Amino acid sequence: MTSVPDSITTELSEAERLTRAGNLEAAVEILLKIVDREADPQALFMLASTYLERGQYDEAFRHASAAVENEPSSAPARDLLAKVNLALGDYAAALWDYDALAALCREQRPIPPEKYSVPAHFALRNVEQLAHILTENRDKQASAGALAEQIGGLHRSLTDVIEKANGDAPWVSVNARASRIIADPPYVKVPEEKLSCYVNPNADYEPIQQAISAGQLTSQVIDDFLTSDALEQIRKYCLESTVWRHPYKFGYVGAFPQDGFASISLFAIAEEFRTALGEPFDEYQLAQWWAFEYDTRLPGTDIHGDDAEFSLNFWITPDSANLDPTKGGLVVWDKTAPNDWSFDDYNSGGERVRQYLRDTNAESTTIPYRENRAVLFKGRLFHRTDDFTFAPGFTNRRRSVTLLFRRGKR
Repeated sequence: MTSVPDSITTELSEAERLTRAGNLEAAVEILLKIVDREADPQALFMLASTYLERGQYDEAFRHASAAVENEPSSAPARDLLAKVNLALGDYAAALWDYDALAALCREQRPIPPEKYSVPAHFALRNVEQLAHILTENRDKQASAGALAEQIGGLHRSLTDVIEKANGDAPWVSVNARASRIIADPPYVKVPEEKLSCYVNPNADYEPIQQAISAGQLTSQVIDDFLTSDALEQIRKYCLESTVWRHPYKFGYVGAFPQDGFASISLFAIAEEFRTALGEPFDEYQLAQWWAFEYDTRLPGTDIHGDDAEFSLNFWITPDSANLDPTKGGLVVWDKTAPNDWSFDDYNSGGERVRQYLRDTNAESTTIPYRENRAVLFKGRLFHRTDDFTFAPGFTNRRRSVTLLFRRGKR
């Protein structure tokens, strides 16, 4: 790697200081002088990030593209270019970038040691997903029988470990030979063709539009959110794409764009949702998204707030899996974090948040789970997964998708 001259290092440090102080214009001036002399990767990245923050998307695109061209193996640069394309509304280019980002992240993962540990619930859901993929594609798998037998044995042993833990989330040791199945499954991503319509055109968005315009939206339920074909498409994508790579201590597993969780259906839903809300939502754009999948024997997401103006959650598991229709959805409080709390303070949950909600006499609203139900709420409102009881089995796992919308700048 080529060393960075001391003069550039000093200038970059000053640009970082100015950026932290909120003086973006002065930071840009310094960074432009650097890239005029040479295509320094860090300066290009910082310029693109600053232009994106300022809402100057064409300039952000130019410098993010230069950063990727300068360092094709840089995952942060590719991630930034994807974000810029999202801001520009070029979903096709953003999807290409996120696929390239996921490939880079896979290539650059460190080689695991001969023996290491993973959460048992994470290993079990991976085994269950591979069994489901084999079942759905049995006629395409010449070795399906032998692999199914191996998966069946792993499923029995992991289930036994979890049941003996009595509600805790234990870890299991794996070796390199088994890790490909239970810790790092082969990468599979379900291909999609764009449908003619994703968001249900018959939903009544007028109350939401009025609430947003008046600055009074707290939370709003949208039933029958997606068309039946769209629901089927994204459900298949979530069931058969091995993009679920982030286990959490409470027993659920997350899928994020850096792991390949980016698709035609996700971007189409975001685009059509913005269109459905019309002018009151014009200044907001898709900024982040993820999906969570839950183990019915373990708890769900703890109390937290999201870093966005609006958070859209929608649920895709069939109602037949929900054994208690009065619960299983979302609990939303009427309070956001104090202004002096950091993102980690309000996003990580815990006793501090609970004490704050008690001290402020916060009131909560419980929204029961329903298949194809969406909930739009003010993003920084505290919320958590409601207690749930879902039937056993991989396809019955509770699955939720979250889209975050932030105010864009133009």
